[in-house]
Amino acid sequence: MPVKKHWLYPVLALLLFAGCRKDLKVVSFTDKGAPVTALSVSSLFQNNMVVQRDKPVNIWGQAPVHTPVTVNVSWSSASLLAITDASGNWKVSVPPAAANSSPQAITVKAPGYTTVTFSDVLIGDVWICSGQSNMVMPVDTMAPFKGVLNYVAEIAAANYPLIRVLTVQEDIEASPIANLKRAVSWNVCSPATVGSTSAVAYYFARKLNTTLNVPIGIIVSAVNGSYCQDWANVEAIENNPNVANNYLAGSSGLYNGMINPLINLSIKGFTWYQGENNQVDPSLSAFTLLNADLVKGWRSKFNQPDLPFYYVQLTPFAADYSSTMPPGGNPISDYLAYFREAQANMRPLLANTGMVVTMDVGDPANHHPADKKPVGERLGLLALNYTYSQNVPCVGPQYASLTASQSTVTINFVPGTAEGLSTGNNAPLKQCFFVAGTDQVFREGQAVISGNTIVITAPEGTPLPVIAARYAFTNAPVTNLQNAAGLPAEPFRTDNWHN
Repeated sequence: MPVKKHWLYPVLALLLFAGCRKDLKVVSFTDKGAPVTALSVSSLFQNNMVVQRDKPVNIWGQAPVHTPVTVNVSWSSASLLAITDASGNWKVSVPPAAANSSPQAITVKAPGYTTVTFSDVLIGDVWICSGQSNMVMPVDTMAPFKGVLNYVAEIAAANYPLIRVLTVQEDIEASPIANLKRAVSWNVCSPATVGSTSAVAYYFARKLNTTLNVPIGIIVSAVNGSYCQDWANVEAIENNPNVANNYLAGSSGLYNGMINPLINLSIKGFTWYQGENNQVDPSLSAFTLLNADLVKGWRSKFNQPDLPFYYVQLTPFAADYSSTMPPGGNPISDYLAYFREAQANMRPLLANTGMVVTMDVGDPANHHPADKKPVGERLGLLALNYTYSQNVPCVGPQYASLTASQSTVTINFVPGTAEGLSTGNNAPLKQCFFVAGTDQVFREGQAVISGNTIVITAPEGTPLPVIAARYAFTNAPVTNLQNAAGLPAEPFRTDNWHN
């Protein structure tokens, strides 16, 4: 019986022939048209990196066309072989492995080319942290940011060798690119490196690492002053007419340059802190859909449809802080309250999402408050509870219902969210409560804590009975109502009026 030749034989013969014939050149090209002349591995792979546990690990790169590439990892005995395609691309998939804090190695070889080796590779959980300036803001001072609270002490104490950080450099692209254009590196978290790290991402990673005792890798891909539509892939926007009509023009540039090059990675999930640039959008319902479509699009592109997405609601802020007398802004201005409501409205649309409330840690004079530790840690609590199934409180009091009785109303909260209802440091309750009578005009009420409820008394002049209530539903109310876990109450309104 004749022996059936494997399809690889002519390829290997061609390679051997090419090695003898100096005048024969096999050329392939990158997605930008430059010829591929050497063996390379995606720049996401570096010394000190973290690869995702319990999922296949894709490793990929480029080499001239039809080059056999062999990949070995120290945590597996198998050798993985790939042959570059007509564009010079290769990829292998390493089988899933458990978390491992011991340094591992990745070795990539191809005949005739310099072997590529990565060392001090850990196996743990990888999270992508994205958004705009409040996600960019580093631990240390870096103009225009003034550093986090107690940044000198925080930097000195940041000795967490199982936390590794990669920061993607800003890149706006007209179409999706496969590889990052700008150099990146993975850094071991230490006092020498943490200063330039995203503060929110660092505190998030620290919460997970110290609780779970597994390596945590954070990939920070965020840009100051960016819009949500900059980060959504264009197909996600095009597929929803309500979104496309408002956001398609000029969209997707940051997705193309800073998210699409990451989509071959296996990851654990996303954290997101964005909204300042979209806060005056003409259609807030369209913004809710846009943010939801961003999540759907990312999950689809990463081919991991259930990836968690945890995000931050905007803090109190008064754009007119310095233009009022006394300073502080118009106390009843409320456009930001409606935007926060639009952010909150995304949760019912998508599984595996959660929102951090920041009404107690804001600075009305600054859209970039320095108290970033609670923000990152609350993102961590959402992940610990919802993703890692840890029995930890992760949300503050959430509105459930209103019971009205002429001049008073009782606010009932979702069971389990308002246990131990109290105020921060047992200070007097900040009066961020408004009630409306039959004229639908909101007036500041007087609220008291009663067990796990709030009782609000309407002021004189309110046409009774009281029929609606609002809490922290203005631009810049810094609140202090919390549950026993110290998590703040979420802003709410019981009406659907347009005033």
